[in-house]
Amino acid sequence: MRPPPSAAHMTPANVDLGVAIRLLRRARRLTIEDLAFAAKMHPTYLSGIERGRRNPTWDKLTALARALDIPVSALARDAEVQMQLAARMREARRDLGLAA
Repeated sequence: MRPPPSAAHMTPANVDLGVAIRLLRRARRLTIEDLAFAAKMHPTYLSGIERGRRNPTWDKLTALARALDIPVSALARDAEVQMQLAARMREARRDLGLAA
């Protein structure tokens, strides 16, 4: 069995992007409906993005970044940070002998 790739070789997944968007939205005290309206998308679609169940297009990502008043690069950076945190949590659980 091959070991999992190191964090340096991984790319953020949809779930990491969703967590980053949710944290940014909550930090601004916006509801899903508020952010969805500002980004011109349906709240159910935004909810799917936040849960990592949707694969947003570039247009959707730029609309979300605009609505959050941040550059798309900051959104990508935050998703990468979430990916690294998740990898560290998996490693810590493995080291402690806990289920993944």
